[in-house]
Amino acid sequence: MDIFTVPSPDDPGMGYAYLVMTLVFIAASFSVYRFKKANRKKEKQAESLPVYDMYETKEEHDSKTASKGDRSE
Repeated sequence: MDIFTVPSPDDPGMGYAYLVMTLVFIAASFSVYRFKKANRKKEKQAESLPVYDMYETKEEHDSKTASKGDRSE
C-alpha cells in the first residue's frame, strides 16, 4: 500500500491534483521555516536571561548561619 499516490499526467482532471500538491508543499515548507525561526528566537532569549541559583551550597549556608549565630538551641 502506497502512502502517497502520484496522479497520472495523462488524466485530464489531474492538473488540480498537482496544483493542490504544490500548495501543500509550499504551506509545509513555510510552516517548517516559521518553526525553525521561532526555535532560534527562543534559544537566543534563553541565552540572554539571567541564571539564578535556586539552592545555596553547604558552604554558603554554613557561612550565613555562622554569621547570624545558631538559633536552633
